[in-house]
Amino acid sequence: MRINDGHLAKEDAPTVKTRIFQITTEEARAALDVVTGTFMVNSMAAHVLFDLGATRSFVSLALSKKFRDAPGTLNSPLAVEIADDHIVSAKRVYQDCVLNVFREKFHFDLVPIPLQGLKVIIRIDLLGANGAMIDCERRLVTVGNLSGGELVIH
Repeated sequence: MRINDGHLAKEDAPTVKTRIFQITTEEARAALDVVTGTFMVNSMAAHVLFDLGATRSFVSLALSKKFRDAPGTLNSPLAVEIADDHIVSAKRVYQDCVLNVFREKFHFDLVPIPLQGLKVIIRIDLLGANGAMIDCERRLVTVGNLSGGELVIH
């Protein structure tokens, strides 16, 4: 590890490990511990998976190619386990992406990785600042909105 002026050099920054699970739309509908839906992300329709276990929020390469803004670079690269112990390296991030849910806007940073289709995986704890709760049994996500009400996603 090399330090320049008290900071890690980007090329020497440690790789952070993270893990996500890819499932098909049919598997998501059948699973009792997953909440999914179609929402607007950066003004484009996307299949969104709300994930309690994700350590970051992710976007498929296919959807990210349609984003207008160029991605930035992560402080540390990510080693992302996506399926069957297959690990990909992620170094880019789209900052301040907008998820629209019933006229409410939520902002996320999205890391582009190989996912099938136009998909987004949202790290549910990012919604926690808005009082988000997942009810897996009833397959609902409840999120507080700016006006003090609640949004229910099912």
